[in-house]
Amino acid sequence: MSDTKEKHTPGPWHTYLSHKDINRHIACKDGNSIAKEVHHANARLIAAAPEMYEMCKLFEECMETIDGKDGYDASYELAKVREVLAKIEGGEE
Repeated sequence: MSDTKEKHTPGPWHTYLSHKDINRHIACKDGNSIAKEVHHANARLIAAAPEMYEMCKLFEECMETIDGKDGYDASYELAKVREVLAKIEGGEE
């Protein structure tokens, strides 16, 4: 089976102010554009996306590790983070 999912541009991403307007632009570490003309609040969120994705993956690992240990039920948290990861990875819209 071939993997047809698109891979995201690796982080870190950063925002910068356009010289033409008040909107922000988002670029990856090599300077290539990720998004243009984004409202400031949205730009911060988009720029943080690669780091948030990595944190979701780490949270999933943590929840897998503690689920069922010492009577702790992490199934709800594990299911929720997996829903988010599925959206990020293109498995669920």
